[in-house]
Amino acid sequence: MSELMTLRDFFRRHFLTFLGGVFAAYFSLALAVALAFVTYFRDASLAQVGLKILVAGALLILLTVHSNFMILRGKPSWAWVMVAIYAACLLFVLPMIQYNPHRVLYSLSLIFPLFGLLVLNSSGQREMRAKLVQIRQLRQALNTRRTTP
Repeated sequence: MSELMTLRDFFRRHFLTFLGGVFAAYFSLALAVALAFVTYFRDASLAQVGLKILVAGALLILLTVHSNFMILRGKPSWAWVMVAIYAACLLFVLPMIQYNPHRVLYSLSLIFPLFGLLVLNSSGQREMRAKLVQIRQLRQALNTRRTTP
């Protein structure tokens, strides 16, 4: 295969692993918030904690979107933000076992962060990030050529 690939080839090769990581993050956050309502905040009224949890979840979703966008822009260090989000979801959900939550919901909220970490560490995801860094460097080189007279 040639060094330069078309956009269609790039998406065919890397799109599923990228989307797997994105959706694993979304499901991890959503399940953590859902479990927080039925465990940690079981006795609190929805009016007391609902807006706070909603705002925290929305901010984490925006952070996830931004970090994935930065990864697509060729800055692989933003993958550590995704690792932190997966780890935070996992560490937030682990102690909920003492509240005896729904087994399926609890197991899914443990599986999705682990799946996200697995996807981030996969060879396809690492290859994609390396290729995106090369594309960013090519883009920067073209921009410097255009600006220099």
